[in-house]
Amino acid sequence: MWVMHVERVQGDYREPEIIDLEDGCLFRLHESDISERGTKMLADLLTEQAQCWAPRPAGSPPGPVIPVRWMCVADLPDPFAIGVEDGPDAITYTIDSSILSQHAADYLGRLDTERSPYWQRVPKGYHDGTDAE
Repeated sequence: MWVMHVERVQGDYREPEIIDLEDGCLFRLHESDISERGTKMLADLLTEQAQCWAPRPAGSPPGPVIPVRWMCVADLPDPFAIGVEDGPDAITYTIDSSILSQHAADYLGRLDTERSPYWQRVPKGYHDGTDAE
């Protein structure tokens, strides 16, 4: 299974980063940018959403740039504290501002947009070998 991890880093401030792993990615965010509660919520959302994406095969040309936006909104209802709209031309994450700072959201949007040409959409089951064709 393709898994996204979120790490809440303590100490001196550092900008958010995304690190590719063999079976997913690690999102590192400073403790001032993400709440303790937010690490699990964000990891769960990113893991679910990432099942539709995979790195492009080595040597293949980059794909289109897909704009990725992260919107922090105050006081979202609890069941809707975090969500994603993964459309054909853009990806928009909506997250309660008590979970993630707007600075981190903007930074992650830039990182995700820059990385988008090197990723491709994949069918359901691709990562666990159960895709039907």
